[in-house]
Amino acid sequence: MHVVYSDPAVTRFIPGGVRDAAGTRQRVIDLIAHHECYGVSKWAVTLSDSGVLIGDCGLQFLPGRPDLELGFHFAREYWGHGYATEAASACLGWALTNRTERVVAIVDPQHRASQRVLTKLGMQPVGRDHILDRTWIVYEASGQRESPKA
Repeated sequence: MHVVYSDPAVTRFIPGGVRDAAGTRQRVIDLIAHHECYGVSKWAVTLSDSGVLIGDCGLQFLPGRPDLELGFHFAREYWGHGYATEAASACLGWALTNRTERVVAIVDPQHRASQRVLTKLGMQPVGRDHILDRTWIVYEASGQRESPKA
C-alpha cells in the first residue's frame, strides 16, 4: 500500500496527504483496528490473474458520524481501467444488502474521476459538509440499488 499512499497524485485528495513508510504502516494498523472494532474496513484490492496489489476499497465510519463511508484509493498506473468502479460496487452492494440502508461517500469537489465512479454506482450528491478539516461533496446511496452503469 505504500506505493499508493506515498504518491502525491493519489493522495492529493485524501486527508493526511503523502505518507512515509511509517505513516503507511500506521494507516494499515488503524484499518485493522477499525475492522476488529466494527467488522468493516478498507480491504486490499488485487488483480485476480496475478495477485498484484493495486489499491484499497471499503467501508469505514468517519469520526463522529453514524453512516458508513465508502472509499477507494488505487495506484496511479491502474486508474481508468474500471477497477475502482468494480471494487466499490462490490463493497456498496455488500453494505446495502448486509449491513445498512444508507452509505455515504465524501469526495473533494475537484476530484472529478471519483465523482464519476460514485455516479456510475448510482450514488447521488446530497450536499456539502465539513469533515476532517475540509469541505467535501457528500454522495449517498440508500436502500436497494441498480447495477453500475458502464
